[in-house]
Amino acid sequence: MKKLLLATLAVLASLLVCRVGLGATDVSGKWSGTPFYFIFKQDGNKLSGTGGPSEKEQIVSFENGVVEGDRIAFKAGSLQVDLRVDGDEIRGEMRNGDDTLRVVLTRVQALPNGVQTPVAFEVASVKRLPPPVGGVRSSMNLSPGRLTCSNVSLSKLIIQAYDVKNFQLSGPDWLNSEIYDIAATMPPATSTDQVLLMLQSLLAERFQLKLHRETKEVPMYALVVGKSGSKLKEGEFGRSSTSAGPGKLTAQKIPMAKLADFLSNQLGSPVTDMTGMKGFFDFTLEWAPDARPGEAGATTDSVPGASIFAALQEQLGLKLEARKGPVEMLVIDHVEKIPTGN
Repeated sequence: MKKLLLATLAVLASLLVCRVGLGATDVSGKWSGTPFYFIFKQDGNKLSGTGGPSEKEQIVSFENGVVEGDRIAFKAGSLQVDLRVDGDEIRGEMRNGDDTLRVVLTRVQALPNGVQTPVAFEVASVKRLPPPVGGVRSSMNLSPGRLTCSNVSLSKLIIQAYDVKNFQLSGPDWLNSEIYDIAATMPPATSTDQVLLMLQSLLAERFQLKLHRETKEVPMYALVVGKSGSKLKEGEFGRSSTSAGPGKLTAQKIPMAKLADFLSNQLGSPVTDMTGMKGFFDFTLEWAPDARPGEAGATTDSVPGASIFAALQEQLGLKLEARKGPVEMLVIDHVEKIPTGN
């Protein structure tokens, strides 16, 4: 009888330990990192949620996740995620085919009124480069704990920092010709939104950037589904990519918002995604770069002679409708070409 009682107590104790462990591994809530932002919902050992580059832009959802002790795992499209929880920090890997990406996340805590999160990089090096001869390849890479910018113009830095399009920035012409290298460090779990705030602070401190916002009523386009319906087929979420050249765009696993962004840059006018199409798509779009809007070439089926307006309808079943609407502009009041010393 005594042995049975002891065995029963041992079982109850182990169950209690398991419950305590599960409670400590509750990951429900918001988690931020670079370059991901997840919103998790846990029900026992089941995990669901959404993810994207920021809290505002949640582009993928999943319902197949599991929580096993301090380990969480889920699949979103072709992306396999395997993470370990340590208090208010999550670390692990995301795998997409042969590609592996390191992930560091921290739990987003509600801050008291008036408390600000840090908005400065730990260390930042800014170097002005000599004028390029011919074309120059620029890049901006964000990884946990580090931002690296190579051969980037000041206009590109401002556009990225303030999350605006090319046509929304008004300033001196040299913003596009002067180029810089930037290397900056920050805590590994810094969110993309926080990195952008840090970049804004760097531009203000090192380039003496001052700007203001104003709203203008401008011509714009709405990207909508054509009368005959979309010709696109939805695919699963995975590593997205685009390859663009004169008169051709090849895209893999991109949302409609990214197509609208590409069209904005091509047309030099705002394009808003109003298709209502959710998900990710693969497609190739070909058009004649010099064709005037609405000009379809020798025949309506002639891709080489089609404007980008006609090509969208013929190849993707989408349409650009001309409209007018308010657009917020960033107007540069003051900025220096030569950054202050490191």
